[in-house]
Amino acid sequence: MTTRPTRQKEKRALASEIAQAIHMRAYRPGEWLRQIDLEEAFKATRFDVRSALDELAVRKTIEHVPNRGYRVAEIDLKTQRAIRDTRIILETAAVPGIMAGIDAATIARLSELADRFSQAVLSGTRIEQSEINSAFHHLMYAVCGNPVLEETIWGLRDRSRGSSVTVWSSHQALLNSDRDHHAMVEALRAGDATRLAELIAHHIVKDMIEAQAHAQPSTETSQSRGSEVRDEV
Repeated sequence: MTTRPTRQKEKRALASEIAQAIHMRAYRPGEWLRQIDLEEAFKATRFDVRSALDELAVRKTIEHVPNRGYRVAEIDLKTQRAIRDTRIILETAAVPGIMAGIDAATIARLSELADRFSQAVLSGTRIEQSEINSAFHHLMYAVCGNPVLEETIWGLRDRSRGSSVTVWSSHQALLNSDRDHHAMVEALRAGDATRLAELIAHHIVKDMIEAQAHAQPSTETSQSRGSEVRDEV
């Protein structure tokens, strides 16, 4: 009898790994999560997986169904639109703080990340694209001077990670994001707060439009998978 190798993981780190897998569509909206499969996939203990699932339920990346287990959140169109509208309000509200807190070194770092994303669009993996994109936006919002606003922005972005709205559904969508990143850097260099706010709002809206245009129904798949694993976790 073989023993599965496991390792202790900090709850938030493991939760982020699972969230990233959901973001990359390893687990589909509505799919039930088998704890034993997660233990094997992430080489983690049962306790750590359960703690991470609880953390993701708090983030609303997944949902807990009493007496059944955990499944990836399915976000309906009305909720997606509400998330989009709230993101626009919050992320554009961060612009005055960003303009006040930005410096030449941070702009240079953002420009470097924008260039790295451009290269990743051409030859990088989906994970590399996602990680660089996240680093770009994390750095930009980190200088807004309001840690509560920053935390709220990322909490809301994380909430949508079980939805197709968070996934680049075409190469054109990647190219659009690439252009937006460079345009944001130029707006920061020019000290143009109005332009930056417009770009942020456009960035959020176009992502949702693109995702909806390429979305595929997942209800049937989710139901069939759910029937197989409803007794797990």
